[in-house]
Amino acid sequence: MRVGRSRLGILVMWSALAWAGSAESTTLEGASWRLTQVAQADGPLQTVPGGVEASATFAKGSVSGSGGCNRYTAPYVMKEGKLTIGLAAATMMACPEPLAAVEQALMAALAATMAYQIADGQLSLLDAQERTMAVFKAQPPAALQGVTWQATVYNNGRGGAVSLLDGSAITASFGADGVLSGSAGCNSYQAAYVAKASTIVIQTPAATRKTCSEPEGVMQQESDYLKALTTAATYTIQGQQLELRSAEDALVALFRASGG
Repeated sequence: MRVGRSRLGILVMWSALAWAGSAESTTLEGASWRLTQVAQADGPLQTVPGGVEASATFAKGSVSGSGGCNRYTAPYVMKEGKLTIGLAAATMMACPEPLAAVEQALMAALAATMAYQIADGQLSLLDAQERTMAVFKAQPPAALQGVTWQATVYNNGRGGAVSLLDGSAITASFGADGVLSGSAGCNSYQAAYVAKASTIVIQTPAATRKTCSEPEGVMQQESDYLKALTTAATYTIQGQQLELRSAEDALVALFRASGG
């Protein structure tokens, strides 16, 4: 069915207004939260650096999400604006900076939380002295398909999770036809994939054969990324972040929705 431009514009506007309206009535357990500020070692709040995607989702007495690199989960108790969060269990992937610093600060903020406030689509976690320890923003969920994903971290197969080289970019687009395509940093690639529920299988990618010299190391990065894709077994989307993990729960890659 063909949708006229005017009707399409109305649909887009309606979708935006629907999300804006839902943000005004957001509840702790009714949203995916993206970390925007976090206190560092009893200091003031600091803005989360660009490219670091830390998140929290509260549901059925358990808060879970990404600390920026590792996955975590922790029990919580909520009552009349009071919120206590128990000891978090997390994966143990070595993480590059600034992801490691943000993750450490977020874990400390969660442990110190005694209350919370929600206003204008933002969640603030407060400690016993009512100091703001972390601030999150409600995020509309992205879908696996129909989005261009920008990689921020990948598993190099040697030392764990690493950030992309400065001046390089890796993308991934999951087509409805079961084909994953994008740029691996130098060459374009394609791979067949099957995603069902939270599981995903990615076949060995085929790539073009161009050679790039800049930035230094980009060809090794490309090779490592393409190999890592074949180890993906599960995927998780929280807000605007896509996370691929292996069957052993090792991080394969983190992506951020383009423009998200």
